[in-house]
Amino acid sequence: MIRIKLFILFCLVLLGGSKYPPGSPVLQVPEKDFFKMEGVTVTHLLENSKDSLSDNKVIELQDQNGLTVWFGRYFFKDICTTGICRMVRLWIFWDGTGHYLGIQLDENDPLTKSDHTPFGLQDYTRLDEIMADTVSILKDLRYEDLTVEQKVDKEEKGIFEVDGYSSATAPSLKEYVVDDAVFTCYTLWHTVYGETKAYIDDLLKERINPGYIEHLMNGDSNQQLFALENIRQQNKYFPEFESRILDFITSENKDIAEKGISLITPEYLTDLKKQPRFVGLIKDARPAVKYEIIYKMQLVDDVSPDAIILLLDLFYAGDISQGALNHIFRIIEKQMATDKSIRENKSIQKRLEKLASQPDPYISRLTRNFIENTSWLD
Repeated sequence: MIRIKLFILFCLVLLGGSKYPPGSPVLQVPEKDFFKMEGVTVTHLLENSKDSLSDNKVIELQDQNGLTVWFGRYFFKDICTTGICRMVRLWIFWDGTGHYLGIQLDENDPLTKSDHTPFGLQDYTRLDEIMADTVSILKDLRYEDLTVEQKVDKEEKGIFEVDGYSSATAPSLKEYVVDDAVFTCYTLWHTVYGETKAYIDDLLKERINPGYIEHLMNGDSNQQLFALENIRQQNKYFPEFESRILDFITSENKDIAEKGISLITPEYLTDLKKQPRFVGLIKDARPAVKYEIIYKMQLVDDVSPDAIILLLDLFYAGDISQGALNHIFRIIEKQMATDKSIRENKSIQKRLEKLASQPDPYISRLTRNFIENTSWLD
């Protein structure tokens, strides 16, 4: 999604001409405008900022529940190369979980490339992707790593002030930056992940309490993920939100489901009473999560007969794929080694016999082999 607001087309019409070189792209004006979002604004003062040029205020937009819609800060950034600098003025926004959300530019001040042509719409889309990449290659590079020296004709030297004519973008970086804008990408990426984000992260940490987590869990997917991550970091909140966490494991959202199940530890599953509900989540879970539930049960030293019976029933009902049957047998075999009563459990035996008589040759053969190898009927 394009998150940058530009008014270049309006400016060109208003001025009756263009200040950009011939052939510059005419940009569409994206509809996204962060300042048109509804909410209550709160101003935070960023004290002792190392960025003396930029505004030291962080603006926060909150919704009616007090949850953050976005944080924003207005920046003045010098982007320099070969001794010549130009000033970039823009807003950068982070969402309510501290992740990059987008940028918004002054109406008359678009980002430009090496020959002063403005960014095209695709350039802004690519820039957005680069800024959202938390592990970008730009993270560990120095300014001097961005370009390689390139010979320039004497007549041309000095015409282009920035980004790759007197020095060219390092070939290894081309796929990670906007064409002819490596210094812009580098400077903005480090701005996105600099002191302002650190301040926002600290601000959000201070707000974490049961009430705030509850609001987050009722929010959008990013807020729900943020709630789950904070519970992972502070396990003391797990008991209060246990039921909601289990519900999240069956979410259709892949990230939420995976984050939810990551909170289920072997220690949690030592409680035999909790195992059946956890296993029962298989019925509504995504395929990958179904396997993860079974894998977690394999790590448990003491699995209840009720959980084993439920696993077999879910398989028989078609809620578990054929490939997982062998994992279920491993769970049973592991329990047989420590709990002799498992072999005597008539409900488990009945279900094994039922699977052994299945018309599907794979299921019946695998079950009969398990029964024979474990001497179940001896």
